[in-house]
Amino acid sequence: IPRPPNAFIVFRSFVWDQVKLHGTERDNRNISRLAGDFWRAMIGPQKAPFIELAAKKKIEHAKLYPDYKYTPTYRK
Repeated sequence: IPRPPNAFIVFRSFVWDQVKLHGTERDNRNISRLAGDFWRAMIGPQKAPFIELAAKKKIEHAKLYPDYKYTPTYRK
């Protein structure tokens, strides 16, 4: 079961969708770097829509997988 996305992952998906529309950059690594730079530069009110969307996705995830509990597995 995949984990619910956090606010940054929601923002990164938004950035990826915008990049696909304009077709400027196709390398995921560069897009992630740009998204991280933008995210760190944003202030609270700019991040608020992504935080709210992440909270909604978390609620949807809880409805789909009511017994889900994050249990990371460690590789040796």
